[in-house]
Amino acid sequence: MEMDTAELLRSRGLKVTPQRLAVLKIMSKGGHYSGEQIFSELRKTEPSISLSTVYNALEILQRAGVVRSFEAGGKTWYEVRLEPHVNVYCEDMDEIVDVDVDLSGVMKSLQEEGIETKNLSVIVYAECSKMKKELKEAYP
Repeated sequence: MEMDTAELLRSRGLKVTPQRLAVLKIMSKGGHYSGEQIFSELRKTEPSISLSTVYNALEILQRAGVVRSFEAGGKTWYEVRLEPHVNVYCEDMDEIVDVDVDLSGVMKSLQEEGIETKNLSVIVYAECSKMKKELKEAYP
């Protein structure tokens, strides 16, 4: 993340806690995570952390605009990437791939309709196994 993590939390009016720092450390690697994935990673170094603690931290971070979440494939996914982009949910692989697409036209159209966009989330469902290599090379 660009800004020091503790500084980022403080700038959003949040208390700096070891749990929030640990969650953000994992998420700062980029990509998309379910709460269970973050929990599994954290258990390797923080065996006393609970799943509810992870979800509480994620909820607080989301409300503060540090992370965002979306639903795909029956799961809630979390990411630190906040700018508008397309999330492709690969149904056959249970993975998310970011694709950069110019969404300014969508945002402009919404604005023309009087809709003030705070967050734009576009989720595409696809089967990606055949094109996985090409997607990963194009959008690492």
